[in-house]
Amino acid sequence: MADDPFQPACSGSLIDNLQRLNRKERYWLLRNALGQSGTDLPLSRSFLERLSEEIGKSVSPSAWWAMDYHIDWLFSALVLDRFGADRPDRFHNPRPVAGEKVSNGRLIRGTNEDFDLIVAFERTIILIEAKGVTSWGNKQIARKCQRLREWSELSDQIVPGFKTSSPVEIFVVLMSPKPPRKLDRLEWPSFVKTKDGEPFRLRLDLTDAPEVFLAPERCDESGLPASMGDCWQLKPLGRPNLDEN
Repeated sequence: MADDPFQPACSGSLIDNLQRLNRKERYWLLRNALGQSGTDLPLSRSFLERLSEEIGKSVSPSAWWAMDYHIDWLFSALVLDRFGADRPDRFHNPRPVAGEKVSNGRLIRGTNEDFDLIVAFERTIILIEAKGVTSWGNKQIARKCQRLREWSELSDQIVPGFKTSSPVEIFVVLMSPKPPRKLDRLEWPSFVKTKDGEPFRLRLDLTDAPEVFLAPERCDESGLPASMGDCWQLKPLGRPNLDEN
């Protein structure tokens, strides 16, 4: 068992552990910019109501949240949640079963792969991925699904009995102006709450966004896209048609 001054801080609630792992500078910059200290920034009532309605579970008004939350951090918080004060100094870092299609790294990768927004309260975690102007890609969502599948497969090797001890409810939500239309159906692990086998969906409101965004693009002298071109231009990107379902 670890015997160090950090031990008490790592034996708290699920939310405590999620907070302890949140080193994302953007989150702390936002708190500073909005002058928030001494308490967490609350999510808006309208957002919480829409989220609660979609997942079929009331989301606490005091729910904790963070942006760009690394999947490595999520898994670490789940491990700490199970061990509590009896955590060891080191944890086994297993590999997934050979032959997995998406990745072959260890459970904790040391990468920045993340979920855009995490919302957590009590024993519930909501993982949200968002797309605005760009479209959804199967590869990106498949990677996130695969990471969660690996947790389902490997967690017992780190914490024996984890799957049946103090379960944490985890929801996956996709948020965009229009519903994704070309995403493949994925096999999400059983511990992830889904809607008929697919992620829950929320509409991303872009009504206050410009009707046309501008994107700098490298090009040649004739205006053709060229990664090594001597010129660049501003390419218009239209806001998604918000009237389409």
